[in-house]
Amino acid sequence: MHIEKLKYYIDLYECRNFTETAKKNFISQAALSQFISSLEKEFSLLLFDRNTTPIKPTKAGTSFYEESLVLYKQYKYLLERMNKVKTNEMPALRIAYSSAVDIQALLPIVSKFKEKYPEAELKLNRITLKEADEYISKDLCDLVVSFSTEFIDNPTTKFKLLKEGQYMAVVGKGHKFFDKNVITKEELYSQPIIMLSRKVIGNIYDKVLERAKAEGYDLFIEKTVDDIETEMFSIITEGYIGFAPDSQNLSDYGEGIRKISIKDTSHRYSVEACYHKNNNNETLKAFLQLI
Repeated sequence: MHIEKLKYYIDLYECRNFTETAKKNFISQAALSQFISSLEKEFSLLLFDRNTTPIKPTKAGTSFYEESLVLYKQYKYLLERMNKVKTNEMPALRIAYSSAVDIQALLPIVSKFKEKYPEAELKLNRITLKEADEYISKDLCDLVVSFSTEFIDNPTTKFKLLKEGQYMAVVGKGHKFFDKNVITKEELYSQPIIMLSRKVIGNIYDKVLERAKAEGYDLFIEKTVDDIETEMFSIITEGYIGFAPDSQNLSDYGEGIRKISIKDTSHRYSVEACYHKNNNNETLKAFLQLI
C-alpha cells in the first residue's frame, strides 16, 4: 500500500461515488476500483458495500477511514518537513486549540514569536475539547492549547501553564440574579443549569459535577447543548444559568447577558500548552522558550 494513495480512499469514503472520486484524483474508475479491492484483499476485510447507491462503508471501512486521515496528515507533514530541511527553513509549527479562551492565552506568545522569527510558519487548527489529548498522542500537531482537564496524565507529554482563573455564572436579562455582582454557591446550585454536552467539552463536564459534589451539592443540569451560541441563546430566552471562564468575552451577545462572580467557588480552570517531550521540531523549541 502506498501512503500517498490513501487520499483516494479518503475521497471515496467522503463522496461515496467511484466516478466522482476518480475524476477528482485524475485516475480511471477501473484503477480506483482495483486500489480499493487491493486494500480489501490486503486486510481481508470488506470496506464498502457496493450493492447500495450510493455505496456504503462498512464498520471496518469507517475504522480504516479514521486511521487513514491520521496517516495521511502525518504523511503530508513529513513531505513538508523534508522540503523545509532541503531549503534550510524552520519547519512549520502545528498548533491546535479548542476555544476562544485558548486563543486569548496564546496570542501574546504568538506575537512575540513572530517578532523574533518573522519567517516562521504557524498552522492553526481548531479542535473539540475531547480531541485535545488525541491530537498529541497521534502526532497530529506539535502543540495543543486547551484546558488542563482534557490532557491525560502521560509520562511522554509535557505542559506549560498559559493562563488560569475561575468560572463565573452567566445569566440573561430578566433572570432574578441579573443585577447581582456576586452570588453564593447556594444560589447557584438552586437554579437549573445549562452546559455544553460531554461530547463537546469532554472531562470538563465531569469535573464540574465532581466539584459541586465535593462542596456538598448535586448540580442540577437541566439542559445540554453542542455549541456556545445555542447555550447563550437558551440562557437569554429560557432563564438558565451557565458557566463561562472569567476571561471569556461575552460582548458579542449584547447587553442581555452577563457574567456574575461566584463566592468562594471551587470552579477554576487552567489553560496549558501540551507537547510531546520527544518532539524535535526546532520551531516548537523556539516557541516554548517564549512561554
